[in-house]
Amino acid sequence: MRWRQRGTVAGRGLACCALGFGLSWAVASPAYAGGTLDIERSVGQFIVLDNERRAIKENKAAAAGQEGQAQPGDSEAANALDSSHNVALLPQLGYDPEVGFIVGGKFSDINFGDTHMNLDIGATQSTGGETSVDGTWGVPHLFGSDFIGLVRFEYELRPTTDFYGLGNNNVGDKELSQHEYHATSLLFTLARRLAPHWVAAGTIGYDRTTVGPGDPQHGKLATTDAFSKLPGIKGGYNNPLSLSIIYNTQRDLTRPQQGWNVVGKVTHVGPELGNDFNYARFTGDASYVHPIGSPKHLIGFRIDGQYLTGSGNDLPFYEFSSIGGFDSLEGFYPNRFLGQSRIFARVGYQQLLADFQFRDLWRVRLDGTVFGGAGRVFLDKSRLPSDLLADTPQVAPGLSNDIQFSYGAGLRVALGEAISARLEAGFSGESKGLVYLSFGNAF
Repeated sequence: MRWRQRGTVAGRGLACCALGFGLSWAVASPAYAGGTLDIERSVGQFIVLDNERRAIKENKAAAAGQEGQAQPGDSEAANALDSSHNVALLPQLGYDPEVGFIVGGKFSDINFGDTHMNLDIGATQSTGGETSVDGTWGVPHLFGSDFIGLVRFEYELRPTTDFYGLGNNNVGDKELSQHEYHATSLLFTLARRLAPHWVAAGTIGYDRTTVGPGDPQHGKLATTDAFSKLPGIKGGYNNPLSLSIIYNTQRDLTRPQQGWNVVGKVTHVGPELGNDFNYARFTGDASYVHPIGSPKHLIGFRIDGQYLTGSGNDLPFYEFSSIGGFDSLEGFYPNRFLGQSRIFARVGYQQLLADFQFRDLWRVRLDGTVFGGAGRVFLDKSRLPSDLLADTPQVAPGLSNDIQFSYGAGLRVALGEAISARLEAGFSGESKGLVYLSFGNAF
């Protein structure tokens, strides 16, 4: 779990996305990054682009009467790789009564420079002091080889972050306490193509988090006071060493119509890397999308599982597996459930509503979508610090084995091959109409 954004803005109030059209809503929720696969998703984009460029060559060969047959797919999307469709800039404006006015932007270029580099930058700032900056720079062929190089930077400052307790608890949508979350990371990834659809990647870097009392609202206690024995309550270093394997057969970067996207990842955080903690994270994530009758109608599913080792004060609470938010179950607030492991599944249907050219800049595709999901976290209380439950038993109230369910609907916007944006409203038994604006594909 990460209490971070992913270059997006979602606030309670009114928001607009300047594209020649507007997006607005009345109730929304902060869009934390929630997952731990941002690097793998960036690497996976290069696999998709490889698939696209391979299809372009085969299309040209077939058109010239040479050997080779084009792969089925969206030829317009493939041709966009050689046009201005691979660059997009989205201003972001919003308002949240709790954090004030929000301003920011998102820039993406999938064909930067002569070597087809990938450059992605996002930033938001609120008048209430919330700051989020992230950037990714990727090189698809280091020195003309089969190696992929990637650098990712993230900075996040949230003066007021909600804490709902640990485990599959029954506190509902009322946070137990609030705190300040402040994090900085700089990660370096080296990946190698093993086969046309397979990549192995290794990541190492710097990751520092601090937790403070912040600025609690509505009479809430500071998490640092209410739960002073929480592991990692003062923050610390979480410098990671990760190994992952990625399999991707999808085509079309912003609106894939068919194919698998599978990631397996192991992350180690230990004292030998200069860390204050000692744990390992195992993550498996698989998604698939398929057309129904025609590419205008798509169905997709995703299943994700995660397990963390570490006990006592070796595993900080802000690194627990989480459920809730745009990257898992949208009907619950971000990081609503925290545990040492999790599992969830999502299924969704989307239908193409419009497909047009926007001022010769982008091919814009607008989809309507409905989706649903289920999942839960698992908490082994024997692995928590011995004095945490003794001093503050309310940190994990009303634990159960219930599966949590969520459903919703929304819009998805694809800008050429550059940016995919999702505006979705999630519902559940405890929260109604949580709205998220996020970037990236759902499946």
